[in-house]
Amino acid sequence: MATFEAQVEGLTSLSIDGSSAPTQTELTQFLTDGAKEILTSLPDSKKQLFTTSSELNGSSVNYTVAGSEVFAVTRDDGTINQPCRKIPARLSGRARDSDDMMAASVTDPVYYISNNLLSVFPEPSNSNNAHVQALAYPAVAFGDSSVARFPDEAEYLIPLYGAIKTLQNKMASMMDEIPRNSDQDGTFTTASSSSQGYEKVRHLLENSEDIELASSIVGSLSSEMQQFMAEYKWYQEQQAKLQADYDKGIQIVRGG
Repeated sequence: MATFEAQVEGLTSLSIDGSSAPTQTELTQFLTDGAKEILTSLPDSKKQLFTTSSELNGSSVNYTVAGSEVFAVTRDDGTINQPCRKIPARLSGRARDSDDMMAASVTDPVYYISNNLLSVFPEPSNSNNAHVQALAYPAVAFGDSSVARFPDEAEYLIPLYGAIKTLQNKMASMMDEIPRNSDQDGTFTTASSSSQGYEKVRHLLENSEDIELASSIVGSLSSEMQQFMAEYKWYQEQQAKLQADYDKGIQIVRGG
């Protein structure tokens, strides 16, 4: 299967490398963002099919949430894995007080999240571990061609999302290049024979009075601008088409 980079290049007619617009590093970020958005769009019943289980024990008693959606937490009571009830972090002290009505126990464990860390009480140990079932968002690199623990029917949306962001990045870079290409940076400078673009035209008119050459340069610049605008328009229209395809795909995976 083609890499995500190759798929994005096919959708955008752009060549992507380490110094292009966008770069491969930026494309990797686009793909990762896309995978997260797609997974977030799934209904909860489907999200649970792609969760991962992380063990908490005597060596690792906390789980770093890092934006993951937590679906279930259990703790071994020595016989079975007991479901943990979620409590607000502000009540963790009461859960640890054996005389409190909210006290946790090995058969009624609790978990809470504070400062991006998920904690279970009674605290997990090597003999009585805990498990966190969560939807962790994958990191997707430009050179990847598939994503583990991701719905197969939605994987095509990742390069679509990447292509949309790639075209947006390309169009933004093109707009930034207009002042440099035409030498029109919004400031007035003394035109000289070494000037480029329309400043070169101004130099010819103001100093050489070479109307014929100035007109020739204006014609070339106008032709260049027309080509530029045609290219920009194609990227714009392609981005709109891909956005429509992506939006339709998201509705499908949502079950809409």
